[in-house]
Amino acid sequence: RQSFISKKIIEVLTKQREKILLKQKEDHENLIHSIFPPAVGRDLIRRQTHELSKVNSETGCSFDHKNLGHMSLGGSVAQMHQEVTILFTDIVGFTAMSQTVAPQQVMEFLHE
Repeated sequence: RQSFISKKIIEVLTKQREKILLKQKEDHENLIHSIFPPAVGRDLIRRQTHELSKVNSETGCSFDHKNLGHMSLGGSVAQMHQEVTILFTDIVGFTAMSQTVAPQQVMEFLHE
């Protein structure tokens, strides 16, 4: 009887945890889609899912939250379009620099 009760408690807790994890995954994906264009967001999520699957297969775990902090959102994402160049990047120190110089200097810096 005690074993049955323990099993039911574990099942309920497992379902609650799965629900929380699914909500966190949904929130994470919504954040990515709110920041990046749709194609880039899908690619980043696909790469992250692939990387997590790789980590899980190496560790033998179905979920290993310790490795999430070491996952990247992807490297270069390049797409070819005729006569168009769009670059999404994170330039170290850019925010501080852009707040202290004139807009024209910011544009000149970006064009260099």
